[in-house]
Amino acid sequence: ALNRCDNFFSKPHSKCRPFIVDEDIVGFVRHDFVPLLAKYSSAFAVQAETDQFPLGFVTLNPALSTVEERNACIRQVCEQIRDNDEHLPLKAWRNELYMASTAYSAAPAFGIERSGAGLIGIKQYGAHMNGYVWMETESGREMRMWIARRATTKPCFPGQLDQIVAGGIGNGLGVRETMVKEAEEEAGMPASLAETAVAVGCISYFFEHPVRGLFPETEFVFDIELPASFTPKIIDGEVSEFFCWPLQEVCRHICSGEFKPNCAVVILDFMVRHGFINADNFDDFDSMLARLHRNVAPSVIYKELISQ
Repeated sequence: ALNRCDNFFSKPHSKCRPFIVDEDIVGFVRHDFVPLLAKYSSAFAVQAETDQFPLGFVTLNPALSTVEERNACIRQVCEQIRDNDEHLPLKAWRNELYMASTAYSAAPAFGIERSGAGLIGIKQYGAHMNGYVWMETESGREMRMWIARRATTKPCFPGQLDQIVAGGIGNGLGVRETMVKEAEEEAGMPASLAETAVAVGCISYFFEHPVRGLFPETEFVFDIELPASFTPKIIDGEVSEFFCWPLQEVCRHICSGEFKPNCAVVILDFMVRHGFINADNFDDFDSMLARLHRNVAPSVIYKELISQ
């Protein structure tokens, strides 16, 4: 599961270029996407190798000086790329703006349509909720976890298994705000219940998709102990069904590859924190922990790239 999610560094990327704005690295462009961005010079500029950036780099057209100008131009270009069928993920237009920055708390340099974010490999963020419940069984109390199956109409990972609640963090929304919003929209969970979820940290990884592009991501994680009387409801059509499984059953589906990759990793983190996975029952436990929390700050990634 971890290899499926944190897969970027499993192969060399000497031709992957940094995306630089205002002298900061805010993303990464796969070599096969560079000619496409170079074609749209109203928004993007491809620069040759320099002493500081021996791989070359991609940046914005210097005429775009404000965030508003950049957003408007990039949106127009993404619409053109979509309409010209030059990057198929843009066909699943989300009308959500993902902001490019060096860190979650840093000021954004610009925004891009969510479905095109992989083109320039900006760091993305999400909120995931592990919903669990204690059930009384003949053999005693048993922890079970609520799992969602993604609708087959979803543009990414259709039909795969997911957290009870999860969603990307778009422009203007906070972490907990996103989690509460998604809980109501995806699972019919009232805000009063969702607000009891406990923030337990985050996981980070660098995912590469062969078509969509590059995704250095951080997922902020919440745990919530749900009452036995609660049953999630399908509300917005993004979920096709819910299951309440013992953890052994959840593990079986993770091992069979049925989970969306990052959702499987969120559950691995849950099992570590709750003691189900530990150094005594899992080989290379320390290595797994390091990969669950990979440093995906753009400057750190770039140092790894040029050291390859």
